[in-house]
Amino acid sequence: MALKVMQNEVDGWDVVRDDEDRALSNHPTREEAIAAAEIRSEEERINDAGDTPVEIDTEHIHEIEDTRVGMKPAFLGGGALLLTVILIIVVVAVIVSVTNVGS
Repeated sequence: MALKVMQNEVDGWDVVRDDEDRALSNHPTREEAIAAAEIRSEEERINDAGDTPVEIDTEHIHEIEDTRVGMKPAFLGGGALLLTVILIIVVVAVIVSVTNVGS
């Protein structure tokens, strides 16, 4: 099992395990990602997790996981919900004002 340093589809460089889709970490530069992968590899050797070589993969791009893709629709849904609540408050305030309810 190796650690790979791959360019991220959106921004920066990811450290990824050979057998996993999710990135372990993301870094702005390739050099920082390589350093982080080497530190993780050394920690795994110390913990007797085995030999974990670091590979730099410049031919492939690490694609976004499905959970990140879902953030934009969730954000837009939350914004729509907030606007709906504000609209209901405004409508209730207008109705109370026009009908003099509570006075």
